[in-house]
Amino acid sequence: MGRFLRMVLASAISFGLGGLATAADMAVKARPIAEPALASTWTGFYVGINGGWLASNSNNLTNVGTDTGIGGLGSAINLGLVPVGLTGFRASGGLVGGTAGYNWQVNPNWVVGVEGDIDWVSAKRSFNTGFRTVTFIPVASAYSRELDWLGTFRGRIGFAVAPSILIYGTGGLAVGQVKVGNQFICPACAPPSTTEPGTANTNTTTAAGWTVGAGAEWKFAPAWSVKAEYLYADLGTHSSLITYTYGADTSTLRSSVHDTFNVARVGLNYSFGGPVVAKY
Repeated sequence: MGRFLRMVLASAISFGLGGLATAADMAVKARPIAEPALASTWTGFYVGINGGWLASNSNNLTNVGTDTGIGGLGSAINLGLVPVGLTGFRASGGLVGGTAGYNWQVNPNWVVGVEGDIDWVSAKRSFNTGFRTVTFIPVASAYSRELDWLGTFRGRIGFAVAPSILIYGTGGLAVGQVKVGNQFICPACAPPSTTEPGTANTNTTTAAGWTVGAGAEWKFAPAWSVKAEYLYADLGTHSSLITYTYGADTSTLRSSVHDTFNVARVGLNYSFGGPVVAKY
């Protein structure tokens, strides 16, 4: 009987120790399931507002004149009385407008899309130059340039350096309304340029060109993001022509500017895309 009790006791101890070992092993293996990390998705349609600063490059204004006689604008250019050109004829000012676009997040890091925007611009510059002719008649010429609005339609390709931070390059079409003006001022001339038709002109053109740039965008909330970007825009060369008739002779003055601009702006976008998704 004593031998039987000893066997039962030994079996119970062995079973208890085995159960404790199994429980300890299960405790080691049964780790909690990790929660999935959240990653922003850039896919979807978005709209926004933007604003910033625009400045033309140091484009020169060039003057070309013709003259059938010796007393007109062409002759004045040849004598150096009317400048052949103006250096550093820059126009600058603020801009504000709206943006709309669509993004496709083609894999966890790469995002492609299209974007369009239009901005109202206040960028102007004018310049007056006065001199006296060889007969001491006071004469002046005046020039102006202006950009009233600028729109772009561009492709974008970006790389997500973090789930909510996108850096991108962009390029495409640029369209804007540009103005170039020139004027010949000579009240003592015969006839006076202040009353002679055609001695003051402003040429307004809706011009198409191209743009290229880069930027960065931060999605600070599932539907909201802010961006900062730089664009270089080229709208081509534009000119204004004036004609001055004196006696039987006619002269012309054509003033031309190559319109290129640097644009720096920030924007706030609201996205209608998908919600934040789980990333394991």
